[in-house]
Amino acid sequence: MLRKRLLGAVIVRQGWAVQSFGYQRWLPLGKPECLVENLDRWGADGIVVLAIDRGNRGPDLQLIERLGALGLSTPLTYGGGLATERDAREAVRAGAGRLVLDTVLSNNPQAVGAMARAVGVQALVAALPMLQVKPGEVHHLQHTKGSKSPLSAPISTLIANREVSEVLVIDAVGEGKGKGFNQTLLQAVEPLSDLPLLAFGGLTQAEEIRPLLCRPQLAGVVVGNALNYHEHAIAQLKESLTDQPLRPHRKR
Repeated sequence: MLRKRLLGAVIVRQGWAVQSFGYQRWLPLGKPECLVENLDRWGADGIVVLAIDRGNRGPDLQLIERLGALGLSTPLTYGGGLATERDAREAVRAGAGRLVLDTVLSNNPQAVGAMARAVGVQALVAALPMLQVKPGEVHHLQHTKGSKSPLSAPISTLIANREVSEVLVIDAVGEGKGKGFNQTLLQAVEPLSDLPLLAFGGLTQAEEIRPLLCRPQLAGVVVGNALNYHEHAIAQLKESLTDQPLRPHRKR
């Protein structure tokens, strides 16, 4: 059985790591390098850095290079400003191991195939901020436009065709609020393909994570703010979830 991952997330806005609340409010936390270095030292199975304000400025290559210079032993995944094949190549060349694709999925889904040919499908993760609008109905939040709608056919098709290697399902309502993850969002994505899924948003406690890990298609959970405040958070979560197929805690 493949072991599932507990990944740490660092949200970056205007060059600073921030605590994000539902894509609407942000609380400064400090330099991204400090948080990333801590997650690496404390034993996260992966680190996801999301630069949420890049818009059409391309990836933050300087940030990626600074993080790469830290000598991390933990895989680094970067998202933000990735719109073209060139963006993907430059981000990987700068030091990102994998890439999170968000707005490009809606703005230009055809570009995803070119990115996959440039850096490999395994390097690409589709990010889907989702929210439940009413019982049985889930929408895709296009947060840069402030709009929401059912998941588009082009996005559904690229997932069904496995043009990415994983799907990061983000609870857009619970993100940053520590009230648990809405599993209905996963139910809306699971039928599209058998791609592994990652869940992010609202996760702080083991009892919130446990039911997610029981889902066969889920490959891991991504935890943000809860991991950034003390060095034993990752170890404590894994110790509380020894009944689940998580990767063993790694110490540096």
